[in-house]
Parts: sequence; structure tokens; C-alpha cells
Amino acid sequence: MIGSLGQRGRSMRRADAIVRCALDLGLRSGEIARLSLDDIDWQAGTLVLRHTKGRREDMLPLPATTGEAIAAYLEQERPKTSNRAVFVRHIAPRDQPAGPDLVRKTIRQAFARAGLPYTRSHLLRHTMANRFESTVPSMMAPCSLRAKANKAPGAATICSHSRPDA
Repeated sequence: MIGSLGQRGRSMRRADAIVRCALDLGLRSGEIARLSLDDIDWQAGTLVLRHTKGRREDMLPLPATTGEAIAAYLEQERPKTSNRAVFVRHIAPRDQPAGPDLVRKTIRQAFARAGLPYTRSHLLRHTMANRFESTVPSMMAPCSLRAKANKAPGAATICSHSRPDA
């Protein structure tokens, strides 16, 4: 999937940033669509998720690769707009945020560019959770900040899933 990133073309920087949000942070398509410019703290290297499935606010570390992809999109491709959404439509109506359907379509297209069969965009969330469970425990995984302070739940619990297969 990572090999499909960095291609040239219309809306490709937005596509790269969307895929990075899903792949590196395990964000749901609705969470990606609702990201605001105000949710990113570039100085601290963090991202705040508001209105999550669990109805809470979560602060996540912003991986450098994800931050770089978002910054490239914002600086080089994002249309001029007064809308505070990170991801906005590139066609009429331009002053509107990109919705979850556009996020899913973008991820589906990334699967196709990578030559992978597409099942659903949520698969990238599970990929991130599996990578988290297989990494060295001392490494900070993006969704680990969602865990309770004195518990050590598995990735499914950390990522707000009640069932590992959800």
C-alpha cells in the first residue's frame, strides 16, 4: 500500500494524506473526514480527534510521515477556502469538507494503485492495530493514548473496539 503513495496526478497529495491517516493512525473514514485544521498541533506533533465513535476526544501523536503528507497537501494542493476542514472537496461545491464517502473512495483507489484487492477502508485500521500488537511494547503506538492509564489492554480495546474482529 505504501508503494502506491507519492504518485503524481490530480488530488494525489490529498490521497496520500488520507491513506497515511488511515494506515499510520488507524483512523476511521468519518474521523479522517472530520479532521479540522484546529485539530493539528504542529509544534507538539499531535492530533486531536473530536466526536469519535466512543464520543470522546483523543489526542494522538502525529507520525512524521503522516504530518509530512498532510503538510504537502495543505501547502501544494488544497484549494483556497475558508473552510477549516483539513480535507476539502476539489470540485463543486469546493468550499465543503470531504465526506466519509470520498475518504473511502480515495482508499479504494489506493488499493487499486497498489494492485491489492479492496475489501473495505476499515481494513487499514485493523492493519495498524496488528502492527501495534507486533511491535516492541515500549514503542508508542498512535491509539495507545486511548488506553486507561493503569491497564494494558490489547489493540482492539485500545482502538475502541469491544470485539477484536469489529
